[in-house]
Amino acid sequence: MTSDTALPPAPGAQAPAPTTETQRRWARQHSIGTLWETWGITAVLVVLLAASPLLSSDFLTVANLQSVLRESAYLGIVAAAMTLAVMNGTFDLSVGGQLALVSVTTLMGYAAGGTGLAALVAVLTGMVCGAVNGALVTAMRVPPFVATLGMLFVFRGVAYVLTQDGPKTLPYSEIGSPFVKIGGLNIAGIPLPFLIMLACYGAVWVLLRRTATGRRIVAFGSSPEAARFCGISVHRIRMLIFVVIGVSVGIAALTYISRVWTADGSAQDGFELRVIAAVVLGGTSLKGGKGTLIGTFSAVLLVGVLNDLLVSRGVDASYQRVVLGCVLITALAIDGLRTRFAAAGSFARMLPRRRREAPAP
Repeated sequence: MTSDTALPPAPGAQAPAPTTETQRRWARQHSIGTLWETWGITAVLVVLLAASPLLSSDFLTVANLQSVLRESAYLGIVAAAMTLAVMNGTFDLSVGGQLALVSVTTLMGYAAGGTGLAALVAVLTGMVCGAVNGALVTAMRVPPFVATLGMLFVFRGVAYVLTQDGPKTLPYSEIGSPFVKIGGLNIAGIPLPFLIMLACYGAVWVLLRRTATGRRIVAFGSSPEAARFCGISVHRIRMLIFVVIGVSVGIAALTYISRVWTADGSAQDGFELRVIAAVVLGGTSLKGGKGTLIGTFSAVLLVGVLNDLLVSRGVDASYQRVVLGCVLITALAIDGLRTRFAAAGSFARMLPRRRREAPAP
């Protein structure tokens, strides 16, 4: 005859260990950290957008929103590729110099052969710049920080050499050309540069989530020694990353130079810091192995909105740099705190668990 009464535990059996309060607390912190990494900066962006009409009455106009999206595009394109690098445990400080050099050569290419040649020159110049960085890091074993910082000055120096006779400019007579439409055209009310940026994020997402190469990029950033043990070619991965960054700079330069029409060695000074700030602020860890494209995308828009609000409030360019520096420091501080709490959470999970003895039968 069966009975619904639970049988007593067997002699010597131990009841399941209860979760301690310390472990539950660290679990909550870990969950909050995970939510922040994925959606935290998006929430900040939503709050800033909600408060922006109070700071600028013209912010929510269609023309201004289009301007913000257009201004954010070239930064966002490079930030998408930089997310790959930071997730892999490296970065590229030369992207500002690359952008200046690619902008100059793009205008030279347009003067020589029109829009098609200009686009080809932009992508090829960016690819060559990325390959040079990759060769320095992989073949010559120069640390990425030293290699890309040095090439930042080299690329800007070459751009200055090419513009000794004056900045390269696009004649006003070309205002209706296809080249200019790259930076100024709207499709269904959405700026073409922003659509190009969305396409770049889609391509990077596919690379990360749907290819073995993307998994290797993240794996090496998570544990370099384990990745080497599994046979992952570090040099090939790093070379690919720097080339992808170079190509992204070429694409970004097309959206940038087709809008401003002029370029020299001083173009976009400090661009590399804005890119890295957007990536880290978006939740990608400088230690590698962790990051989200959603966070980077939201951080790029956050920087664009913040710049627009500062300009609309008449803030001097010098103070805008101060704000950018504070944003960068905040991003690094958040990354440090996130890493600290993650490590503390891992330590708490390794603590021995208390067990209760089962009552005697």
